[in-house]
Amino acid sequence: MKGMKRYFFHIRERTELELDIEGVEFPDDAAARCGAISAAKEMVVEAVIGDATIDGRQLEVMSAGGDLVAVVSLQSVIKI
Repeated sequence: MKGMKRYFFHIRERTELELDIEGVEFPDDAAARCGAISAAKEMVVEAVIGDATIDGRQLEVMSAGGDLVAVVSLQSVIKI
């Protein structure tokens, strides 16, 4: 079985970037992207409850090696 890889979910809000220093382990890039989509959905729920805006917020998924794996905007996970 393949080993797990560490991925970091940095949060970008327009020009500001909040770095994820802990990271999360996933088996591959596809699983990390799915994890980012789930995390973005949770962030949308928290924003709605807290009466905050989500415009311009996104998760940037980086591998431990520094490769950009995915960008998931919070708006992209809302189904209306």
